[in-house]
Amino acid sequence: MASPKYVVWYYPGKGRAENARLILEAAGVPYENKYIGDWAAEKPTTPFGQLPVLLMTNEKTNQPMQLAQSAAIVRFLARKYDLVAEDPLDYAIADSVYESTNDINELLMRIVWATPEPEKPAAIEKFKQETVPNFIKSHTAILEKNGNKGIYAGNELTYVELAAFNTINELNAVVPGAISATTAPALWKMHELVANHDKIKAYLASPRLHKV
Repeated sequence: MASPKYVVWYYPGKGRAENARLILEAAGVPYENKYIGDWAAEKPTTPFGQLPVLLMTNEKTNQPMQLAQSAAIVRFLARKYDLVAEDPLDYAIADSVYESTNDINELLMRIVWATPEPEKPAAIEKFKQETVPNFIKSHTAILEKNGNKGIYAGNELTYVELAAFNTINELNAVVPGAISATTAPALWKMHELVANHDKIKAYLASPRLHKV
């Protein structure tokens, strides 16, 4: 990659930063990862005392700046690099899907990182029995309504498919095989469309990819 245009500041993992990384990878835009050091000292320097933060240069002022909040970062990068649906309604439908993936990701992170070990099996089982079927049903309906071509709205791959791809990977890490060609063919078709995108495929095979 060329010299970085952006720095993604986060913990050394996927979490709330991975969707931004996927957009940058799909767009072929150089970036680097920055990980926390002395967080007690670093936290007050961020806009909201939270990560991720996107470090970049403001193109209007040519000054360094920080952009915070994962959803704002994702939408900024997606719009900037034309990974959004052109039609306003298509954009809104797809964005509703993006919000639903955020809901799932937050639940997964709570289960993995905030649930006491003795309580995890029950939490995972509840997620498997209640959340996964609803996720499959709602996403399948939207994909099928758009022609079952692996795209939620419109005709082109956008940040929403990238985010859903990431969610499926995280979901399958907690409930192995929950989303597959057998259990959710429309969703898996979307997943494979992203996985076989030339730049994403290269990213998945690269050392840049975080394992967790």
